[in-house]
Amino acid sequence: MDSDTATEDRGTATDTETYTVTVRTGDTDVELDVQAGTILRDALRDAGYSPHNLVTDIVNCGGQGHCATCAVEIVEGDPPAEAVVDTLLSVAGLGRVSCTIPVDRDMVVRL
Repeated sequence: MDSDTATEDRGTATDTETYTVTVRTGDTDVELDVQAGTILRDALRDAGYSPHNLVTDIVNCGGQGHCATCAVEIVEGDPPAEAVVDTLLSVAGLGRVSCTIPVDRDMVVRL
């Protein structure tokens, strides 16, 4: 078995695999096709949806996972929290830190 086959057998995302991230803003849902492994914050910003408000769009850690200003609510498809700040916000019911979440499944996100 070559290394490419072994990777596919483990269920690891391929370069062409995409997931649907549904962005919920108010009464509107917009579906984004996002390449597997893309950081959720980056996918949102690339599509014109900022997890930040007017102030935190300027004053934030730039996606380093330190400030928690990019928190979003994951309504469906919530992956396990791995970063400490993400775990703390999640446990407190304050959302998830989008810069710490690689897209590895379909999900619904509320901004």
